[in-house]
Amino acid sequence: MNQVIFHVDVNSAYLSWSAIKSLAGGGGEDYRQIPCVVGGDESKRHGVVLAKSLPAKKYGIRTGESLFEARRKCPDVKIIKPDFPWYVEKSRAMMAILSQYSPDIYKYSIDEAFLDMTGMEGLMGRPVEAACRLKDQIRDELGFTVNIGVSSNYLLAKMASDFEKPDKVHTLFAGEIREKMWPLPVRDLFSVGGSSEKKLLKYGVRTIGELAAMDRKRLVKDMGLQGGVIWEYANGIESVPIVQRETKEKSYGNSITTSQDIGSCETACRMLMPLCETVAMRLRLDSMKVSTVTVQVTDYDFKKRSHQRSLGHATDVTAEIYEAACGLMREMWNGTPVRLIGVSGGKAAREEYEQMSLFQDPQTEKQKKLDRAMDSLKLRFGEDAVIRASLLEDNGRTRGMARAKMEHKIKKAGPESRRIKERHNEGTI
Repeated sequence: MNQVIFHVDVNSAYLSWSAIKSLAGGGGEDYRQIPCVVGGDESKRHGVVLAKSLPAKKYGIRTGESLFEARRKCPDVKIIKPDFPWYVEKSRAMMAILSQYSPDIYKYSIDEAFLDMTGMEGLMGRPVEAACRLKDQIRDELGFTVNIGVSSNYLLAKMASDFEKPDKVHTLFAGEIREKMWPLPVRDLFSVGGSSEKKLLKYGVRTIGELAAMDRKRLVKDMGLQGGVIWEYANGIESVPIVQRETKEKSYGNSITTSQDIGSCETACRMLMPLCETVAMRLRLDSMKVSTVTVQVTDYDFKKRSHQRSLGHATDVTAEIYEAACGLMREMWNGTPVRLIGVSGGKAAREEYEQMSLFQDPQTEKQKKLDRAMDSLKLRFGEDAVIRASLLEDNGRTRGMARAKMEHKIKKAGPESRRIKERHNEGTI
């Protein structure tokens, strides 16, 4: 049986979701039809563009650039603040519709997901027909549009969804790679970041097809393992899976893989925060604490490094785990851009009671109360219900990359975590 994969990607998600809320509230203009961006506080120098309309894109405005730069390119651009609780609500509504088409869904980020449609043809019809129905149902019931890529693997499905937008279904099967993917700029290939593109341009490689035609051995020799991976991706071979399916957990850890190089220690440290939040939340739900923290990175050439630190005490406090993780990141940072960042807690043990101290830090107690409050909100309303301001305003692009491939989900936690989550969903706690 041939594998069939859908990749569903919301068109300009944050902006589209803000637009339908504004229109429902009597707003006179559709943000999607004018030069408009979603961003943080424009008065702050580090506010960035989180999403843009197609008219804004025509002015050269790019996601991730500063609001100052966006205003310079288009003085009349409308800037609206993000509304993450609303975005979470729309994301959950979309996921509910996706579940009507396949039981096997992988939420890739707040605004995109993969569906494994293998074996569903008898129930849902031919893949392209099912994709068109799904696209239209989302548009008609929820008021926003999506692109859907259809292929035989995750890589090609994701590439297909990036073709012409909005509100489109595209296929990219093996026999279509030459016509549809090879003419694209090499930077459009998944996993080709800025540093890889510069190296390829030195070889005269400007399109994905030119990369696919190169000698693989030469690429591996000059670019390391990354050269071999991008050559295989250019030929439609998903040698390194872009989606990590669930595996049996052996520790309390979390990692992210990004499609772009992480080039600064400061950015890497900010990306550690959502990872540490997830690890610490799982510890608290399972009534466990850890006494060691490990940080690992994998660079663009797939070379791995890791550092570990003993805390001197057992903890489940997010701030303590994050502080240790940032310290480790600074110790091991050598300036080499990285693609994967992970954090894990070791020597996990269940604590039936907490030893009291005459010198108990009041700040630690405040952090524990904050953690418990955030846990409750996230379990009730989803993981994006509470987001730290530093990840929204000062570094929206970093948060986007961090959410882009969060490999852990709450449902992978231990049985006690699942029981607590069920009680939250029932409203008993």
